[in-house]
Amino acid sequence: MAEPDPTPESEAALAQAREWGIHTIPVPTPFAVGRINCYLLEGDPLTLIDAGPRSERSLSVLREGIEQAGHSLEDLDLVVATHQHIDHVGLISTVAGQSGAEVAALDISVERLAEFAFGSEQEDQLAVDLMVRYGVPEEIANVLKEVTKSYRDLAAPVTVTQPFSAGEKVTLGSRPYEIFHRPGHSPSDTVFWDEERQLMFGGDHLLSHISSNPLISKPLDGSSDRTRSLINYRDSLKETAAMPVSIMLSGHGLAITDHAALIEKRLAGQDRRTEKIYKLVAEGHDSPHSVANAIWGDIALTQAYLTLSEVIGHLDILMEDGRVVENAGEKYSTFEVTS
Repeated sequence: MAEPDPTPESEAALAQAREWGIHTIPVPTPFAVGRINCYLLEGDPLTLIDAGPRSERSLSVLREGIEQAGHSLEDLDLVVATHQHIDHVGLISTVAGQSGAEVAALDISVERLAEFAFGSEQEDQLAVDLMVRYGVPEEIANVLKEVTKSYRDLAAPVTVTQPFSAGEKVTLGSRPYEIFHRPGHSPSDTVFWDEERQLMFGGDHLLSHISSNPLISKPLDGSSDRTRSLINYRDSLKETAAMPVSIMLSGHGLAITDHAALIEKRLAGQDRRTEKIYKLVAEGHDSPHSVANAIWGDIALTQAYLTLSEVIGHLDILMEDGRVVENAGEKYSTFEVTS
């Protein structure tokens, strides 16, 4: 996936951030989304927001970026996680180990981060179970599980030493930031808000160039259910849209200076997709995988869980609205319209 070209607005936003002592460090990842934006915040505590995936190349780029800002990795006092995904937390343990920095993350994600291998196994099994139930051939689901397992070396367990709660304020780089929980893209998505500067660190909550995928996950409370990720995500987007954000520094892509308009665009696109999926179910596509095939073709197989999460999210909306029902069998489920 090509990364977006800078715009005058995004460049001006980054220039303003640099004046405030905030340095953007793009760190490579092996994923289609491209580089992750890590942020170094000058002040006390010298703070790093997100750290990138665990690899020698990513660590080298991160170290170089910190040095270009006039510091060393060993100078860090605090490392903060915006959410649980491996491209954001993979290097946190390494960075904390080499610097002695404290590690901060949302309190409800502490156990998930500490038990990374176990949590990943649970997530992988949930993915297989859902893929099989919703129409993906079982042999394909198991192959995709093995592919996912191959990425686990990109992360390591994270010991959080400073858990924080939604609604609290935390000091990052000598500035107070209010913490907001914005679940959807992941169950632990967290944004950090500097009200005076109208500045937000958004993680993957909102990205400039692509829609964040609200991937279905295991709930952080340890329950055996699954998240209703798209419904949660839409609620979170609406809450953020109501805030007077002038600059959002996101986990990937460009700085965002028109967050409300962008959120309106994202929600409208989701509405159109919901109606398209309703029509496909009405036409007889009774499994989410069949719907995904009708929309994305071969991509629905190579990226089965991503596309399935998308379809299930819209079916959740349609079921909540009473327009579609799920017929749950012992092993498989089908869907039909109610009117």
